[in-house]
Amino acid sequence: MWLDRYKAILCDLDGCLISGRRVMPGAGELVAYAGSRLWILSNNSTHTSASLAIELDRMGLPIHPSRLILAGATAVDLIARENAAARVAIHGTADIVNYAAAAGLTVSDRQPDVVLLTRDPGFSYARLNLIIRQVEQGARLVVSNTDATHPGADGYPVAETGALLSAVKASLPDLDFLCVGKPNSYLYERVLSQLPGRLDEFLAIGDSAETDGKGAEEIGISHILIGASEAARYTSLRQVLGMTQEQDDVHA
Repeated sequence: MWLDRYKAILCDLDGCLISGRRVMPGAGELVAYAGSRLWILSNNSTHTSASLAIELDRMGLPIHPSRLILAGATAVDLIARENAAARVAIHGTADIVNYAAAAGLTVSDRQPDVVLLTRDPGFSYARLNLIIRQVEQGARLVVSNTDATHPGADGYPVAETGALLSAVKASLPDLDFLCVGKPNSYLYERVLSQLPGRLDEFLAIGDSAETDGKGAEEIGISHILIGASEAARYTSLRQVLGMTQEQDDVHA
């Protein structure tokens, strides 16, 4: 198969492998074919790699946690690396809160040094005002990703971290923040640091030109876009896996 030439395949999660709890066409075939060459790079910020691996395994997609590179957990790792003694207010799931505590960070809404905004299912008017107050009092804002939505199982979009960020920005127009997720380079760099090699030995697969496509282009990795968007030439992973060498059309 033409994909054999790649040392690693860096695949997006939502919209490529799964949509909500629905497995996308070709996802199982890609996991079985690529094996340990498959790395998942996702702006997911509700799971840790350990909890997501369990969920994916139940869906018939066995992927080792070490190859699940997620924006929420990566944001926690970045904060801990920069300041292990930081007080961090986390607006997100219990998974992310527990992960931060395990990393040695002090998780507290009172006088935080850093505010981490992730996809927070419990986001509310009160939480919005708390974030505004924390940032105005000098806390640094770190955001897992700026995606407004991701695909849901029923085909309808699900609000993502970027939608919550928009509410904060509406209240603080001059807001300064650090975004960890794609298209920024943090997730890609985590893989490349573990798999040294030439950039032409890596292939990224995604469903968004703005995140997956732009991120791969900026770091210098070839990419393929799948899905229903105008930028995507392939409808699913199943079509990509069925491509011949002559049909290969990756973009560097």
